[in-house]
Amino acid sequence: MPNPFTPGFGTPPTVLYGRETEMTLIDRTSFTLGAKRPAHSRATIITGNRGIGKTTLLTATVRRAEAMGIPVLRISAKRGFLNDVHYAVDWMADELHRKPNLSLAEINIGLTAFGVGVPGTKLTRSTRATETHARPFGASIRALIDLLLKRKMPGLMIVIDEMNFKHARDATLEQIVSFSSAYQSLIEDELPVAVVISGLPIPIERARKNQHISFLRRAEEIRLHEFTYSESMEVIRSIARASDTSISGPAVETMAALSRGNTYMIQEIGYLAYEHADGGPVDLRDVLAVRQEFMDKAIWSVAGVAYDELTTKQKLIISTIAANPEVTPKEMAAVLNTRETNLPAYRKDLVDAGILVADPGARGRFIIAFPYMAEYALTLEAEARDDGAYARVTGFPEV
Repeated sequence: MPNPFTPGFGTPPTVLYGRETEMTLIDRTSFTLGAKRPAHSRATIITGNRGIGKTTLLTATVRRAEAMGIPVLRISAKRGFLNDVHYAVDWMADELHRKPNLSLAEINIGLTAFGVGVPGTKLTRSTRATETHARPFGASIRALIDLLLKRKMPGLMIVIDEMNFKHARDATLEQIVSFSSAYQSLIEDELPVAVVISGLPIPIERARKNQHISFLRRAEEIRLHEFTYSESMEVIRSIARASDTSISGPAVETMAALSRGNTYMIQEIGYLAYEHADGGPVDLRDVLAVRQEFMDKAIWSVAGVAYDELTTKQKLIISTIAANPEVTPKEMAAVLNTRETNLPAYRKDLVDAGILVADPGARGRFIIAFPYMAEYALTLEAEARDDGAYARVTGFPEV
């Protein structure tokens, strides 16, 4: 039978465990297309660190919208994304004028063909998006929504994945501001449009502080965190039950411990162990046999990517704590060449993002909570050290 674990980023898992509350909140916020004066501007923000399941939750949202007959424009907030969105909207409006009986599937294919995703077989185009448009962006969205309503469709959902940028001068932020202005105008005119956005905690918080992105400040926020050790075991057990797969108790415990609650890592260790078992019952020997392969993937493809996205000062904080878990505030201030009183400001984004967590057992001490980020930082300089702080604070045993 097919491997029940799905480690591809954004690939829907066999079981979407522990996200019932989040899906209910998205229903209440972004699926209220019939409400004339919706709360939170029909906007939902999903934040969380890499590998935590943001894109998976977006995919579940898209599938729910499609099941309700709501067309979905799904894009990634990369550089130049607004022009892709504008072009896709204009083109789909033209298609609906020419072919008013397009199916929902064809509409969704057309809406994503130039932002993200693969063009469908029925809706293709030989040229790329032009730099000029017949209508302003807001007017283009309005024209498309009008055509969808004439088709008796509920409205339009816009899904934006990976809204991440490094600084306030980033060109992507400028395009988000332009999108925000157009979207807010649609909401003020009581048009049936909703938006669901995902991104890393630090850039999202930076965007919400921007005075020109008003709808983000009113949006409902869903913050995804790592699962606890016991929850991680239950995720694995639920996948085993749903797929009629046998996984021994010790194997479940070790897989959960290695995953450290990161949803991608749960899927990755499960996938590797299942493959090693060749589709048969998974036991502890299978998990231990793929441990190093899993560690390499976790450290380099998740923790390493997250570390590389940090600022120079943030990397210095992480590498210092990784090399010396018992570093004192005075010593950290010396490393950063600043006063002790300035340390909270330097650490704030890392703490808010859940990358650093205060150790209740030692005043002024912080541990690196992002799974395997300490190990990654140390691979750049020296051998890993472990004083048991991670296990004490998070509850995940070392294996």
